Amino acid sequence: VLGSLQLVLLPALQKSSPLEEVRQAAVIPSILASVYQIMNGLVFIGEGVMVGCGNFMQLSLSTVVATCAALLSLNTLPKMYGLTGVWMSFGVFNIFRLAGVWLHQTRLGPLAKVNKKQKA
Repeated sequence: VLGSLQLVLLPALQKSSPLEEVRQAAVIPSILASVYQIMNGLVFIGEGVMVGCGNFMQLSLSTVVATCAALLSLNTLPKMYGLTGVWMSFGVFNIFRLAGVWLHQTRLGPLAKVNKKQKA
């Protein structure tokens, strides 16, 4: 919902600066931020489940891996894409966080079907 609202309000972005270059530079990052809202919701819920299950080590490791991926992408993507590359790097960070949540929910966590079968 929030991402959709951000997309609807995108024309208002054109009033945020008197400089045309600034307005143009902000369009693609604004769209990326709106799209990332979908992924962020899943990540926040999933990481909350990880905390609730007490899987702090897996959450920490997942965050470290995501941070390393974000740092690597911050070292390369902005050189190629400028400001958009910074926002793309933020997307890389959240994709890796989402992958950590997915691994927890489907393979490694106590709520995964694999682990439920072993306990039964």
